[in-house]
This record gives sequence, C-alpha cells and structure tokens, in this order.
Amino acid sequence: MDYDTEYTFAEVDNLPELEELQDWALENPSQDIRNRPLVTAEGQTLGIIDDMLVDRSSERVSAVRLEDGRIAPAENLEIYADRVIYQPAGATTAYVAEARETDATIDADADETIQIVEEEVAIGKRAVAGDAIRVTSKVVTDVVTEDVALRKEEVYVQTNPTERVVSTADADELFEEKVIEVAEVNEEAVVGKRAVVTGEVEVGKVTDTEIETVSETARRTVVDVDTDVDVDATVVATDLDKRNA
Repeated sequence: MDYDTEYTFAEVDNLPELEELQDWALENPSQDIRNRPLVTAEGQTLGIIDDMLVDRSSERVSAVRLEDGRIAPAENLEIYADRVIYQPAGATTAYVAEARETDATIDADADETIQIVEEEVAIGKRAVAGDAIRVTSKVVTDVVTEDVALRKEEVYVQTNPTERVVSTADADELFEEKVIEVAEVNEEAVVGKRAVVTGEVEVGKVTDTEIETVSETARRTVVDVDTDVDVDATVVATDLDKRNA
C-alpha cells in the first residue's frame, strides 16, 4: 500500500476546522487527536495531525489535516492513546485476508484458541488551571490639612492734632498739593500637587518543575500449558472411532 499518496476528497474545501466553530465541541475531550502522530499499520509515521475538519451537515468530524496539508478521511482512522493509525480504503480487507490465510495454515487442526491480551498504558500530561491572583488598582481620595501663616495688611488714615509755627519758605512748600497712595499687600494660600511614585506591585509567574510518579495497573493474560493431564481412555477411543468412520 502506497502511503505517500496525497489523500484528498471533494468536500474538503467546505469543511471548517473544529476550533473555528465556537459553539461546537467534542463529546469527549479524549477524542481530540490533534498533535498526535498519524502512522500506518506497519508503524510508518505519516505526519502530525494539525487540524480536525467538521462536516456540519452530519455534525461529525469527517477528516483530519496533517501539518504538511495532506488530508485523511476520519472513517479510515483507528484512535489510540498515543497515536492514530491510518488504514486507507482496502488496506483493512487485505490485512484480514492475509491474516486468515496464515491462520488457516498454522491452526488448521485447532479446535479452540485462547487470545493473549495485554494492556498498554500511555502516560502523558495536560495543562490544568491552578490558583489565580488578581491585582486591581483604584483611585481613592485623602484630605490633607495643614496650617499656613498668611500675612495680611490693612491701610489706615489717622489725623494727629499739632500746632507749630513754620517759616514762610516752609509754608510755601506745605501749601503744595500732594498725593499719597498706600496699597495693601496680602498673602493667600496656594495649593499645588504633583504625582510621586512611592512603590510598585509586580505580578508574574514563577515556573518550576516537579517529578510526580504515576502508577497504573495494566492487565495481561498468561497461558499455562499443562501436558500432564489424565484423559478418559474410553472417551478418546470413541472420538477416534467417530473420526475413522
């Protein structure tokens, strides 16, 4: 079987990717086979599954796309925990026919068979949400009070009685018109503000790695062959007679 063929079918251009459908989800998260290797039945790696393509009319995943763009129909996939096996059309039939022919040669005289079964354990890892920290800044108002000494002036006019004799020259000068102006200068409070950074709150994550030992039980069948079995001679003879007949 040639596994290097570009596998395509006509409806591929109309099938959206699973992640593009916001309201769609897999029934079981374990059915998400993205990032798993796609291999042949013989173990040949075809590539890594990049996308799952959905047929909206049938409401099912109809195909998968590899990272290199090749398409494989979903009905030809066999899903395992650590890989996905691709069986092109006709490959499964040929494989079964070959197996039957081999079994017929080896087990032609076998009356019963015992299947030897062994479980394979695949241990991986996934990301789960842990504790979260939320830091929020908000603006609060504080009232600042401080006493300030302000100078305040007040203009006054005061007439003081006096009596003195002046000379003619001084009298002429005193009779000249004069204007005197006195202005008050007062102090008032002025408030100014400036922004000062007094500290910083840093939010981040520290990544650490810890080793966790994961244990799981895996079942397997063990076949014991006992060659020392007592058989009823009468029954055996009867069986032989039937066969010879």
